[in-house]
Amino acid sequence: MTNFSNDDFWKPVVTTRQIIQGEDIIVCVSLDMEGDWEALGNEDFSDDDLDVLSVEEMLQLDPSLASLPEMECGQMAVRDGKDAPWQVEDADE
Repeated sequence: MTNFSNDDFWKPVVTTRQIIQGEDIIVCVSLDMEGDWEALGNEDFSDDDLDVLSVEEMLQLDPSLASLPEMECGQMAVRDGKDAPWQVEDADE
C-alpha cells in the first residue's frame, strides 16, 4: 500500500464488525487530518459496530487495499465495488 510504510503496519484502523465478519466490503478509506485511518463499507452501522484493527490485519482481510492510491491527510479513497478502481477525493466533499 503506497500510503503505508513497514512502520505503519501496527497503526490502528477504525472499521466495522460487518467488514471484519465478511458481511460488507470496504468502499471508503479515509485519512483524517490527524493521520488516523478509517475503512468503511456500504452497510449501515451503529457505534456498537465499530472496532479497531491494525493496518496489517486490514490488509489480511482485504488485500485489495494494497492498491490504494497515495492520499494526504483530509482525503478519502472511494470505490463502487471490491474490484472497482479507487478514486481519491477530499473528505469534506
